[in-house]
Amino acid sequence: MTEIAKANVHNAESMLECLNKITKSSNLLLDLINEVLDMSKIESGKLAVHHEAFDLPKLIDSIVSIMHPQTESQGQRFSVALSGIEEERLVGDPLRINQILLNLLSNARKFTPEGGSIKLEISQKRKNGGVLMRFTVSDTGIGLSEAFQRRLFNPFEQADSSISQKYGGTGLGLAITHNLVTLMNGTIEVRSKEHEGTCFTVELPLALPLNGHVPKKEQVA
Repeated sequence: MTEIAKANVHNAESMLECLNKITKSSNLLLDLINEVLDMSKIESGKLAVHHEAFDLPKLIDSIVSIMHPQTESQGQRFSVALSGIEEERLVGDPLRINQILLNLLSNARKFTPEGGSIKLEISQKRKNGGVLMRFTVSDTGIGLSEAFQRRLFNPFEQADSSISQKYGGTGLGLAITHNLVTLMNGTIEVRSKEHEGTCFTVELPLALPLNGHVPKKEQVA
């Protein structure tokens, strides 16, 4: 693409097309490198999960600001529903929670056709002095076979070779997501039927700031 761009340096339209393709390819490569690095850290036991105070509304706004334009450009409907949210100031790892949700939402976007819908539901309930957060990501996409669901969270797994060719991806995203949820003492479940969509449910126990202060424990590996 860079060679083509050089050859068409005076053709603005051709140059712009090349730059867009270079940008897209660069982002895909960066995602691949980050996923491989995360998987390497997980397998070596060196991936740290941090504990810090964060605002739930800001985390949700950040996700919406990323997902809404992406789904809109693909002709999909994206919605967020909140239920029982009483505590907005929480203690956990907002970066990794963001990563978990974006992984699931990006998958939903990838495998949902134009005109389909994607929904993020967030609920909260008190548990052991903190809260149990439930995040549900559902879509009306192509769905998953029962056989594939049993190996869904294995590294580099995809339903078949045509999935990689048509939709791209490395098969690492869900393996990383599963490991992050486990590191945070949470659970992840999937319900799906082929051609009828998929629903992922993540439950994460999070602490609350103590009198406005974050607990001393800063991170776990």
